Amino acid sequence: MDFSWAGIQQSVKTFWDRLSSPQKIITVLAPLVVAVALVSLVTWAGRPQYVAIFTKLSDTDAGAITTKLKDLKADYKLADNGSTIMVAQQSAADLRLQLASAGLPAQSKFSFDSLNTMHLGETDADRKLRYVLGLQNEIENTLKTLNGVQDARVNIVMPEPSLFVDSQKTATAAVTLKLVPGTKLGDDQVRAVANLLAGSVEGLQSENVTIVDTGGNVLSDVLGKSGDPNRLTGTQYQLQQMVEEDTRKSVQSMLDRVLGSGKTVVRISAVLDFNQIKRTIQTNGPGAVVSEQSSTETSTNGTTTGGTPGLTSNGAPTYPTATPGVNSTSNKASNTKNYQVDTTQEEQVVNPGAVKHLSVSVMADADVINQGQLDQIKTIVANAAGVDAARGDQIQVAAIAFNKTDLQQEKLAMENAQKRQQLVIYIEIGAAVLFGLVFMIMLLRSRSKKARAEKMMGLNGSQPVSLAEAELLMAQQLAEEEAKLRFAQKKTKTSEELQKQKTKESVELYSRKNPDEVARLMKTWLSEES
Repeated sequence: MDFSWAGIQQSVKTFWDRLSSPQKIITVLAPLVVAVALVSLVTWAGRPQYVAIFTKLSDTDAGAITTKLKDLKADYKLADNGSTIMVAQQSAADLRLQLASAGLPAQSKFSFDSLNTMHLGETDADRKLRYVLGLQNEIENTLKTLNGVQDARVNIVMPEPSLFVDSQKTATAAVTLKLVPGTKLGDDQVRAVANLLAGSVEGLQSENVTIVDTGGNVLSDVLGKSGDPNRLTGTQYQLQQMVEEDTRKSVQSMLDRVLGSGKTVVRISAVLDFNQIKRTIQTNGPGAVVSEQSSTETSTNGTTTGGTPGLTSNGAPTYPTATPGVNSTSNKASNTKNYQVDTTQEEQVVNPGAVKHLSVSVMADADVINQGQLDQIKTIVANAAGVDAARGDQIQVAAIAFNKTDLQQEKLAMENAQKRQQLVIYIEIGAAVLFGLVFMIMLLRSRSKKARAEKMMGLNGSQPVSLAEAELLMAQQLAEEEAKLRFAQKKTKTSEELQKQKTKESVELYSRKNPDEVARLMKTWLSEES
């Protein structure tokens, strides 16, 4: 084998000319893909991994920390709009300690820990001030742990105690919350913040807490509405929504099954009765006889008649004499019965949550429904939703032409998504086929090299050969292949040459069979040329 520059160029050119077009493309692209993959892998492996060392920082603290990191010549990255600082993982612990030794991030100087030390010349007022400032800092740290709260500031006003109750002022507090973007505190969460402060500050009532956010919105207005009897609690509101949603889904699924999806729109409005009613019903029956007493009394009376007592004319006293009169008899009967009163007492407790009023609205596409069907739908929906006219429930059904622009856009988007999905599938199949072809070509080439190596290694069975002998064998084999190629090229004839050879053979055969005709023809050609 010629190892000169010209020989190497000639060998490379020969090898390149032997390849087909797909083999040439694979030969060029395969090394490039491997090189790009290796470079990407090395770059990704060498890239440092960043971790957060401080989160939810204020702009002042973040600016001070980044300035210190620049002085330390440390690489860092900002996230969450500058409120989070990230550094390389391998140097995170060291940088955190260096920043802490420099007093960063700067925290409040007042905390409950500072109350453990006594200052020379400190008065009770100074100690109380430190207590209030430490309490504010502790409450701020507690509020920052709540979900959705990024930062918090607390101001507490604790008046001086007074000997007179009428002149004693109440404690107040103001809270400023910086919420996470896109977060909104609910009424229950606002009450939780107010109750947290009321439980942390002595003498502070939740209605004396003012809560605002950094957008200037007063959040504590909901505190005064907690005693409103017409206001629904969170559980009651959820129950009302659940009743409305369950009824809507029941009616909507029925209409979708009959008219098709997207042909009707159902809305339900329910008013629930959350009053708990307790009824006591007492019923008196005829009763039962406990005791009975009967008595009968008979009496007989007699009367007599006589003269008038007095003096006669001669002065001698006279006495009347009795004469027999009339006898009387009387009967008296009494009957007394004692009854035990038969009393039945029943208590009924009506749990809250019953439907007090229900309103149902149904809109149907006018393109798929007529007036006759509307009446049937109204009756069926009223029965399915449990509409009670005696209760004052209402139901409205109307046929309106729907706007199908959004539906058409969704359909077009779905078709485009399906086309993109099919394209991705085709690309994956093509990549898999290409990878298979590359793998097969590399496998065939490896087998060819292995067979050639085995042939060079097999001078005496499986005896290994030296490097010089292997180079000599490779040169001989290459020379033999080139000689075979040149011989095959010489031996191989084109179709034109084959046609000429056939014509020549035909002319020779005709000359041997008809020499006279060939001679006459030759004379004729010669005479024409002369």
